[in-house]
Amino acid sequence: MVLKNIVSTVKLAKTFGLPIVHSTVNVSSGRSKPTAPELADLLEESPPIDRTTINAWEDADFLAAVRAAGRRKLVLCALWTEMCIAFPALDALREAVNVIIQWRSFRSYTILVISSSIRAWLR
Repeated sequence: MVLKNIVSTVKLAKTFGLPIVHSTVNVSSGRSKPTAPELADLLEESPPIDRTTINAWEDADFLAAVRAAGRRKLVLCALWTEMCIAFPALDALREAVNVIIQWRSFRSYTILVISSSIRAWLR
């Protein structure tokens, strides 16, 4: 279900011509798998930025790509709430970026983690 929702979000973003920054974590090192084929096919024009950090906002290439888009609104989709969404969302908010989280495009180990993350973002 998560992948289906991310695919739908990417299709919608492409329909409206929104810039997309596609990133992965540790794929080149072999520690993680590459982007799922059905998503990778949609992102052919946006090659992945393979990061070594969990927090995308700490990666210079990712941050440069986001800033190059010239937008002050950031829509986040990711696999894990407490890492891939929470950290970059909080860092972006500190820089006065309006963060929009696609709520149906992430998962976590427990509902407690998801609800705690949501409360942290709302502060």
